[in-house]
Amino acid sequence: MFGRKKENILVIKTDSLAGFVAAEPAFEAIRQAHPDAKISLLTISPLQRVARASPYFDQVAGIPNFRDGDARKEFIQQLKSAKFATVYDLASDEAAKKLYSAMGPFRPKWHCATPAPRRARKGQSASGLPSFEKMFSAAGVMAPSRSPDFNWALSARKDSANMKPAWYGISGAFGLFLPGDDEEKRWTASGYAGLASIMATTGFMPVLTGSKELHHFGDDVADQAPQLVDLTGKTDHLQLAALAHEAAFFVSDDAEEVDLAVSVGCQGVLIVNAKSPASVHDSRHVVTLTSDVGLGAVDAAFVWRTLSNMGLIATPDNALRSAAAR
Repeated sequence: MFGRKKENILVIKTDSLAGFVAAEPAFEAIRQAHPDAKISLLTISPLQRVARASPYFDQVAGIPNFRDGDARKEFIQQLKSAKFATVYDLASDEAAKKLYSAMGPFRPKWHCATPAPRRARKGQSASGLPSFEKMFSAAGVMAPSRSPDFNWALSARKDSANMKPAWYGISGAFGLFLPGDDEEKRWTASGYAGLASIMATTGFMPVLTGSKELHHFGDDVADQAPQLVDLTGKTDHLQLAALAHEAAFFVSDDAEEVDLAVSVGCQGVLIVNAKSPASVHDSRHVVTLTSDVGLGAVDAAFVWRTLSNMGLIATPDNALRSAAAR
């Protein structure tokens, strides 16, 4: 699984899509610090495809089920035989900690990110993601200062038909709905349906994406708004990046996919409960709407006005030109 080629470097990123997107500048920093090394990434199964498309890794592997004793033992032996010189743990989660312990006293030089805070300090917002500054300082790596940029994902499948909106029956200007998996933090089906109806009357096609677990939610929205293009369970992360790059805007609540959309230049609205807000997006691309009385109180017409105030829906033609300019 892991071969030898000059210096071997292992990067661990086993937490989440949001964590993977946030770490994209760190991936580049590690590659620049070790330009001639063979760099391997260890990640979770859902992220392997987008990871393989990135320009930063020579090979990508998925972490096995550690509850399977035989699989765990075989995997650890493979890691040891690869003779990694350095490990960058960018996750600092339980899976990474188990790997650290399993590698034993003769493990490689191990640089570990600062774990995400369990709760925010007074006056601060918890990002829910690990920090890399101290780790890079200790490793002598120049810490990145840029925001995540996944535009490389757009050419991962050059000329592939399934990377284009038309593959899904999408034509003209469209907006992306990115509902989260957590029902308690999700904007209502009637809210998304109301916005879809407004969009359809003004020349914008409403497109809903998400995991296959959101299929029934997509059905609920489509029942109320037949104009909806329901792509739940039908797009991978590379296809979603391509759709977000072409979309006029997005509307979401607590979905990790927002991070991916923003990383390719898509702008939009995030709807969250004031009592349990989602991770803060420090970006000019996102306007956050909060509600103290439940997300059902957030009116679709108000969301539409917010998108208009952001300059995202002046006309469908303008929206198409804006997306093409990214």
